[in-house]
Amino acid sequence: MFNLVLKDISITKGTFPVVLILCFTNNMFFINAPAFIYIIVPPLIAYEYFKNSCENDYKYNSNIMFSSLPVNRREVVFSKYIESMLFLIFAIICTIVFTFVFRRIGISGLGVGAFIHVSKLMHLDDFSKLMNFKIIIMYSLLSTILFISIYFPIYFKLEYLKVRNIFALVSILICFVPILVLYIMGSENIYNIVKYFSGIPGIIANVALIGILLIILYTSVNISIKYYENKDLIL
Repeated sequence: MFNLVLKDISITKGTFPVVLILCFTNNMFFINAPAFIYIIVPPLIAYEYFKNSCENDYKYNSNIMFSSLPVNRREVVFSKYIESMLFLIFAIICTIVFTFVFRRIGISGLGVGAFIHVSKLMHLDDFSKLMNFKIIIMYSLLSTILFISIYFPIYFKLEYLKVRNIFALVSILICFVPILVLYIMGSENIYNIVKYFSGIPGIIANVALIGILLIILYTSVNISIKYYENKDLIL
């Protein structure tokens, strides 16, 4: 199983330039609202990596290869989920490092000024101030797990091309849904929500979150295994 994970990681290493582009453009856009960088970029990077992993499986007919190897189908499913979480951890580290370097360099100019104006126009800086690092990481973790929990059962049920078409707008949704939701709710309501969750003891909140994520993942993995074990891989 871990050999499958290593195989996918080695194949998707060409995605790294996309990581740099995502980090740079989002640092520009959210230059005055750094919280949104950590909310949006890690899930987006993780998505790009495991999407490319699935694309490579389709391109090189990996499913047919798996059927001729002593590889359990459960292992194939587990490897996809494990590598997705590794991609998320890698994405968070890349985002933190790149954002730190970007802000240390202190890029400025007419283009940056335009991004600052857009940020102020949408009041993103107000929302950013309401979020601490713990809430930001929790959101990245929750949003990515929710997405892969939906993505992989569909992927193992259907063919990659159909999944690609279904999730064609995912990148746009990841970018704009958090901003749209926060903008509609308003800074006062966001502040009340953050204040409420901040009042919950850390241990209780962490245990509750981990419990919810494990239930979601457990359900998703079992659905994916069921679909994949019943799938005809000889196409």
